Amino acid sequence: MKKRTGIMAMALTISILLSGCGSKTVEQKNDSLSFYFSTDGNDKWYKAAEDNVLETYPDMETALNWWVVDQYDMSSSRKYKDTDITPLQEYYDKITSDLRKDQAGDIVMGDALYLNWPQATPPDWYKLMKNGAFADLNPLAEENGELGTTTYVKISSDQAVSSEERWTIVPLLSEPCYFATTETLAKQWDFSLPEPTEPTDLSYRKINIVTFLEQCAQWVETYGDDSDAPSIMPDYEFRVLKSVAFDVCSLTIADYETGKVDFDNPTVKRILEALRTISTDIEDSGLGDQGTYKFEQNAYKEKRYLLYGATLEGVDDPIMLWLQDANDTYRCEYAVRWVAIPASSKNQAIAYAYIQALLSVEPANTGDGFSMAQYRGMQGEPFDPNFKSTNIVIPSTWQYALSDLFDSYYAGSMETDEFMNQVQKRLEVYITE
Repeated sequence: MKKRTGIMAMALTISILLSGCGSKTVEQKNDSLSFYFSTDGNDKWYKAAEDNVLETYPDMETALNWWVVDQYDMSSSRKYKDTDITPLQEYYDKITSDLRKDQAGDIVMGDALYLNWPQATPPDWYKLMKNGAFADLNPLAEENGELGTTTYVKISSDQAVSSEERWTIVPLLSEPCYFATTETLAKQWDFSLPEPTEPTDLSYRKINIVTFLEQCAQWVETYGDDSDAPSIMPDYEFRVLKSVAFDVCSLTIADYETGKVDFDNPTVKRILEALRTISTDIEDSGLGDQGTYKFEQNAYKEKRYLLYGATLEGVDDPIMLWLQDANDTYRCEYAVRWVAIPASSKNQAIAYAYIQALLSVEPANTGDGFSMAQYRGMQGEPFDPNFKSTNIVIPSTWQYALSDLFDSYYAGSMETDEFMNQVQKRLEVYITE
């Protein structure tokens, strides 16, 4: 993912409702710890957390490099279309297989790298949760103390995946959905901007995600054929946006527990039609599956796009459009890295202690997104326990299973109603398989 600057995001705990999928009773050994990490386990952040735990468990044995994907090599080569994603896919396949066989060690890490590498097939974390692959963290919290995130608030507007009854996933890093432009550029191309959100920061603007998408679509309809006009946004920004739009908008699309699907509703239709219109103005940036921060800065100088995914530097009138959910309750945000404890782990207490350490030590910038610890360190006042401005979701993967339908729709080969009907039927089958 691209480098971000500006306001750092708070990684809030997501609790998971999986009624009927109770965690398994296992022997607690508390003398060793093995990891399935999708990044280098020797990273300074992870080592600092390990050192923290070793103070309590000095004789603990660790296997940090149980299964490693070199995420940083992938990021540094992101500008090339021939990047080999084999290590990433091997990790996804390995973690899915071993979780199903109860052989996934004591801590597993998920990531959203697949949003930028769409040729990868990620695990379906929701199906794994439904099948009881992960331990419920609530009993561990009662015995060992709350995690740093839970001292603020557990929130989620998506009742299909969250409840105080069961909690299995801990987001470590998150990515807010926002776009950057300038007041001058927006005025030049007749792109309406919302009023400033904060009187002391005229650049900070909030906008409903559905309103934003429809406004972008309307702009494309007006200026899409103008050869002098910029493109609406870079292709890699649009790829992520359309992949997470249904997750962050606060609509319950797929309920894995009940098998119910609600894709055929008016708000979904508005989002779909806007995305399809926007897609007609998306051009290949030539950067493969990921863009770079430097590219976006240079592209702005050339006025190549109207909207950008990174804070623009060296401008006098920057505008940051932060997307809010469809109900204007939360800021749209999704996890880019998260951890869970397999239900089969025999070291759940010490694994929980390690997660506590991850959320308490001051990490270096570990790549994607912003960590809760970094955000917490820059706050001047304690958090209000009733504060609900951010809802961090785990990106779903059901769109990948139905990619042929989505590709046909965005290519204009299907009408919206027919597309929605087909997705409704196939998604009902997919989540109950």
